[in-house]
Amino acid sequence: MNEKSLSKRPGTLIIIGGREEKTTDREREILEEVARRAKRSRGDLVIIPVASSYPEEVSREYTRVFHELGIKSVRTLDIRSRQDATTPEAEEIVAAAGLVFFTGGDQLRITSQIGDSPVFVRLQRLYNHGGTIVGTSAGAAAMPETMLIGGPRDQSNQISALGMAPGLGLIPGVIIDSHFAERGRFGRLLGAVTENPKNIGIGIDENTAIVVESAQCFSVLGTGAVYIVDGTQVTYSSLSDRSPEGTVSIHGVSLHVLGAGEEYDLKIRKPIPPRSEPGSQ
Repeated sequence: MNEKSLSKRPGTLIIIGGREEKTTDREREILEEVARRAKRSRGDLVIIPVASSYPEEVSREYTRVFHELGIKSVRTLDIRSRQDATTPEAEEIVAAAGLVFFTGGDQLRITSQIGDSPVFVRLQRLYNHGGTIVGTSAGAAAMPETMLIGGPRDQSNQISALGMAPGLGLIPGVIIDSHFAERGRFGRLLGAVTENPKNIGIGIDENTAIVVESAQCFSVLGTGAVYIVDGTQVTYSSLSDRSPEGTVSIHGVSLHVLGAGEEYDLKIRKPIPPRSEPGSQ
């Protein structure tokens, strides 16, 4: 899903693990960051609830929140079929956007309705020219080239149980899983990395996000943790020895756990050491 004619100057991705705080009586750090970037842009904040089974309700909720956070121009692009993603009106909405927000639901709805459509070309153009694209839950899972779509929680290191599909391709070399600790998804992310060791597995807790700048590094935002599973140094996997049934063994996998304010370099595949405060020992 690449538009080769565009110059590559990636913008920002905000990838949220789901259930980000929306109520006024709690800290809405993640959505405040989204609003801050929307205010800095020269376009509309466009909500795309294509993943949701209840797009009108979801759109109303996010519109309310972003209005509370000071965003005056919030629009919704309601796509319910591939035909909806090919209309001049839909293209115009994305062309006028400074930030696009994908809601949760079913990530296959995102890729099947929008992938390689005129709306997707506009999304690529926005991102490749420094714009911001945000995805929560299913919207997060759809961001990479390879998308994790299924697996029965902790038991999903049984590789035959995993479901994988092409994603939007906005961030290369990673697989993203949301609702990570809350839904016990470590096993299935580990299984996905075993099956695709060239990709870094990134698990994101609820009310937690990574802010990816220029597809090179990311910082962590929110109240939970981000888990990075790296299979490039794996010395053994039973996946290649037998039929992929039952538990798959994997040796030498690397795991990092990052909290709020910490950073990770996607190019060298290493956490970035925290900066020392002036006068600290």
